[in-house]
Amino acid sequence: MAEGYFNDGVVDMELGAHVFGTPTVYRRNLRLTPHGESAAILDSGGGVIELRLTGQRLRANLGDAERYIYEHLRALARRGPGTVGFEDNRGQRTTFGGSVCVGAIGEVHGFRFADVQMEFLSPEKSVEPWPAAVPAAPPTYAGTSTAQDYAAGGVTLGTHPSEMRIEMRRDYPLREIPRARGARSRGPTRGAELRFVVSAAAVVPPQNLARYLEDLVRQIGPRAVDLTGNGNTFEGVLLESVRPVHTDERHTLFEAEFVMPVAEGPLASAGPMTSTAGAEEPTTPAPTTTTAAKPAPSNTNIYNRMGDNAGATKIEYRDYANNEVANIDSN
Repeated sequence: MAEGYFNDGVVDMELGAHVFGTPTVYRRNLRLTPHGESAAILDSGGGVIELRLTGQRLRANLGDAERYIYEHLRALARRGPGTVGFEDNRGQRTTFGGSVCVGAIGEVHGFRFADVQMEFLSPEKSVEPWPAAVPAAPPTYAGTSTAQDYAAGGVTLGTHPSEMRIEMRRDYPLREIPRARGARSRGPTRGAELRFVVSAAAVVPPQNLARYLEDLVRQIGPRAVDLTGNGNTFEGVLLESVRPVHTDERHTLFEAEFVMPVAEGPLASAGPMTSTAGAEEPTTPAPTTTTAAKPAPSNTNIYNRMGDNAGATKIEYRDYANNEVANIDSN
């Protein structure tokens, strides 16, 4: 299958149906050049691997492939060190432990083929065991299409939008361990960011091309907007640049680049991403337990307004021995 995965003990995710990688290993040697004496080069240990990985998978349509890339890059941007594993076309498997993703670029070819280039930093380390099974790919995202209808804040990007690539970058260095073979993660030094680069054409017979491009930027504005396209909505992005091909004609190609910050920490279920196909069904939250630290003063009135899900859940009041003393059940 030539598949691959990433697992940090919390998130276990596949990286594509066809995954391959090549490692570049470097070591920080110590160079001594004393005056009037011969130079010396000392091995300080602490090898670090730069692992370039490619993950590929065929998806249902353009919007589904873009959503697939977005979810993968966003998940990797929020994870710490974990194990990366992949196998070659002959079924030979290898893993790299303690790996952290520091960058990725995802593009869609032929409207369906998702291609993601990932960069991991890994310490020189013995391999980890291969898991019993690699996680399955996510199903097709509902409501996606190949409409190529990219817009930002309701403003269509160009007269003929065509495609979009998604990039992720963050600083997450590894500290070399002296007199040893390996390195240790010291956490992120800067938060991750996602970049959405939309390619489009502009053909503007009734208007000067330069004025059209400036007006496009001004209409989007210097504020957070929603970037939409192919049935997806990416919320809270900022326009960073519009880069056209220099020309003296009335038409040109240009790239519009948007940026979105990605917070570190646990991955939310949906994140800043929705589908324009319709709202998702509400889900029943997990039970929540609250414990009072001490009684409220006698002169304090506390009003609690709450409700339950009729016929499915109820609200219980329990004492410190965990015995139910009252409940609300509107069924």
